[in-house]
Amino acid sequence: MIPLIINCSRKTVIIFGGGAVAARKAAYFLGEADLRVISRSFSDAVSAMPVELIRADTGDLSDDEIRSLLGPAFLVIAATSDPDQNDRIGRLAAEEHILFNNAAGAAGDVIIPAIVRGRHLIIGFSTGGESPAVARHLRERFEAIAPEIDRMIDLQQRLREALKKTALPQEERAQRLSAALADEEIRTGLLQNREETMQMAIERYCHE
Repeated sequence: MIPLIINCSRKTVIIFGGGAVAARKAAYFLGEADLRVISRSFSDAVSAMPVELIRADTGDLSDDEIRSLLGPAFLVIAATSDPDQNDRIGRLAAEEHILFNNAAGAAGDVIIPAIVRGRHLIIGFSTGGESPAVARHLRERFEAIAPEIDRMIDLQQRLREALKKTALPQEERAQRLSAALADEEIRTGLLQNREETMQMAIERYCHE
């Protein structure tokens, strides 16, 4: 497997199951994709979400009926309480060449990672299902430094714009950008006095 960051806007994600696991999966994609949840019943958490709800019991549906529900899907997630039904949904999704994530049962071809979001930053963590606790631990550690990383990205944008106005060769510009990232005084200062530190960094690294 390889990690990808995908724009899911205008793509349909279909989730089978209406319980707590389905609610977590739906929350992950909420606001990022068109969501459709299919289940014989829905928890309060799922019912409160702005998603399309379809009431159906997969155990009572034929393969062809499930295929008809998969039609518009970019990604299918099986989050029912029955691993056998989840695996069945996965098999049908594979036959339709649709990406599949399985919450319980045989592994699908998509893993949904623990993520950290900043203003500019998206980081995903996965252990391939071997240790979700480790993935959560990494997420929590990086959440603590996300504000610092976001400010470093702000600084890099400012430095790049300033360096473009110089006659310095591209290799030298890249070296100075890397040096600014490693500058402990700059990194600390961004958290204490953002604008003053940015100006200091420009003076330090953007001269000819």
